[in-house]
Amino acid sequence: MDSHDDILECKHCHKVWKMTEYGELKATDGKDIFTHIPDWYEWERSEVRKEIENNTYSSGELECVIDTLPKDKFIRLGEGTLIHDMNGFKVRGVDYDNDPIEIDINKETQYSCHIEYQYLFKHGDCIDLNTITDTYYIYPKGKFNVTKMALATEELYFDSKRKKGQKITEGLA
Repeated sequence: MDSHDDILECKHCHKVWKMTEYGELKATDGKDIFTHIPDWYEWERSEVRKEIENNTYSSGELECVIDTLPKDKFIRLGEGTLIHDMNGFKVRGVDYDNDPIEIDINKETQYSCHIEYQYLFKHGDCIDLNTITDTYYIYPKGKFNVTKMALATEELYFDSKRKKGQKITEGLA
C-alpha cells in the first residue's frame, strides 16, 4: 500500500481509493469494497489471523538497520536481520565493534509493538521493539509491511492466550 494526499493505492492489485472529507473511501473504478477505513483495517486483521491460525505467518528474513534509544539519544548499533514469525521477533546482527546483537521477543510476552511510517521522514518504516532494559528501532529493508507486523504481534499474543485457555479482555481480540 502507498498513500499521498487523499489517495490510497494498492501496489499489488493497483486499485486506487480516494478518501472523502468524511473519512469514506471511494474506489476510483466505482467498485467500492470497503467504504470505511475501520472496516478495511479489520479485514486486514482477519487476513493476518487466518495466517496465524494456519501456522503460516512469517515476515521472512529481512535485512535491517538497528538503532537503540537507551536514554535520550539514538545510537546506531549496526545492521542485521529481522524475522517476525509464529514465535515472535528475532533480530540478529553485529554492532560496529563487531559484538553480536541478539534480540529475542517471544510472542507470549509481546502484546503489541509500536510502528512508524517513514520515521522522521528520513529513516523509513520502523518497528519499535521494547525490552525491560532498552528500546530498539528496527528499520527493515526490502519488501515488508509494518502494519501487518503490528497486527500479527497482537494476533500472535491473543492466539497464545487462547491456546492456553486464558481469558482475553473483551474488545481486544
